[in-house]
Amino acid sequence: MNASSTALGLFGLRLSLFLFMLLWALLKVTTPGSYAGEGIFASFYGINLGNAPVIAIGVLQIAFLLAFVAGLARTITTGGVLLMNAVTLLVSIPTIAPVVVGGGNILFAASLPVLGASLALFLMRDRDTFLSLSGDTAASRAAA
Repeated sequence: MNASSTALGLFGLRLSLFLFMLLWALLKVTTPGSYAGEGIFASFYGINLGNAPVIAIGVLQIAFLLAFVAGLARTITTGGVLLMNAVTLLVSIPTIAPVVVGGGNILFAASLPVLGASLALFLMRDRDTFLSLSGDTAASRAAA
């Protein structure tokens, strides 16, 4: 596999992770009530928030994800995406684990390959150069 096909494949991971996570961030802005109060934040994270903080979190998450999909500050943005997905998986374990014995919600198991994709992208972030606005590429580091 050559460098350009690797970069293209990593861009595919970056774009698909962005689209997947953008949906959740947009929900925080458009339907904050499902996260606020006794909603998702209370159920999974043990945090009871009002609508305004949920909207603020959504807006910040959207801004972060835009930097991520643009390929800016790849160590920070891919690391942040990896961290967000790892935390989501950790808080979802009580919902995922019963699936093994016929209970729970199998839809939460989707967080497993999402975490794998996030980890792969983080580990290969220096090769993720296709449509990346970051000037920090493997070629530029080798030339320095």
